[in-house]
This record gives sequence, structure tokens and C-alpha cells, in this order.
Amino acid sequence: MKTLLFALPAMLALTGCVEINTDPGPVRTSEQSLEAGKADNLRAEIRMGAGKLHVEGGGKSALDATFRYSENLGKPEVRYEQTGFRGRIVVESQHKKVLHNNVDNEWKLRFGDKLPIDFDIKLGAGETSVDLSTLPVRNVEINMGVGELDLNLNGAYKRDVDVKVHGGVGEARIKLPKNIGVIVDAAGGIGEINTKGLEKRDGKYVNAVYDSARPVIRLNVRGGVGEIHLSVVE
Repeated sequence: MKTLLFALPAMLALTGCVEINTDPGPVRTSEQSLEAGKADNLRAEIRMGAGKLHVEGGGKSALDATFRYSENLGKPEVRYEQTGFRGRIVVESQHKKVLHNNVDNEWKLRFGDKLPIDFDIKLGAGETSVDLSTLPVRNVEINMGVGELDLNLNGAYKRDVDVKVHGGVGEARIKLPKNIGVIVDAAGGIGEINTKGLEKRDGKYVNAVYDSARPVIRLNVRGGVGEIHLSVVE
């Protein structure tokens, strides 16, 4: 992993969507909160180039965000719009570029637990922690870039949850619950798959209560993930 992270700037530059800049500038910090208005459900779209991303519950508003970033990278853009009773939160990088090894770009996004929420997360490179264990999620889609992903789905969900993890180069560690059903379909270009508390059945992985417990988490992992760890939390 150290070798992989050292090579990140060169690998990303080859994609043609980044710029190498040796002067990241001073470090800035900012905070921002969003209210959901009259929305009765939310969709959160997160677009991050390179850096460290933390997503979790515990927000007092629909979103409470804290950013730490190098000035030349720019402050992330945060937008909210509402169509009917559906609210849409967008958090994205201003520029698709990698600066210097000393660049700072860290986002801490805390979402409120009052409204059902869907997530669409697209990542560039770096370390990502997504803890959805306390949020009323319904649909989650994560497109990995290069780096590491920690995804916590160990929640007491009240409805079925559909989760998709696509592509990426690196490692994904996913925590799953034991008291509601879980089924995992992992295939297509994936390296080593390590499991704990899951049984392989007809090419898929299920937990002990899958046949009887509801709701159900349906996890689909496709292509490019170098190594994936699936563990049922005791």
C-alpha cells in the first residue's frame, strides 16, 4: 500500500484529469451546514478528487461539514436544491488536480438521521471512511478510485438497503450486521476476498440469518478492487 500511495500522483496524471502543482499554498479550514427545508427524503452526491473523506451520522442539520484544504486546491463546493419533497445535497472538489505530497484535503461530513437518505459517492485517490451504521440509508453507490475504503453497514436498518461498490485499486473493508439479512455478490476483477461470519452459497455470500431475517442488505461489489474484507460484526 505504501508503494501504491507513493505512485498516486503519477498514476492520476496519466488519466489526463489532474494537474501537478508543487505549491499547495497555506492550509485553510471552513465549516458549513445545510438544512433540508420541507424535503422528506435526501440524496447526497459526493465527488472528491484526492484526499481523506469521512462520512458519518451525528449531524444536527441535514449536513454539517468541516473542511481542511490547501488554498490552491480550493474550498469544496456545497450545494442544496429541492424538487418537490426530495432534497439533493452535492459536495464536490472545485478542481480535479493533485498538488504536492504535502497537500491537505480532508472532508468530515456528518449527516442528520431524521430523513431517509441515498448516497452516490465518487472518489479519486486517498483514504475514505464511510460509516452508515446510524443513518436511515436506502441506496448507496460508491465508485472507488485509488486507495483504501472502510465502509460500515452495521446498522439496525428498518428497510432493505441496496449497496454497490465499483472499481478502484486498493483495499476495501466492509462491516456487516448479524441481526438482519445480508447477501453479497462480489465478482469481476476482484483480487483476494476475505470473509468473516459469512457462508458462500451459489457463488454469493450470506450471513446466518439471511433466510429468515428482514430487512436485507444487498451488497454488490464489481471489478477492480484489489482486496476486499467482508466481516459480520459480533
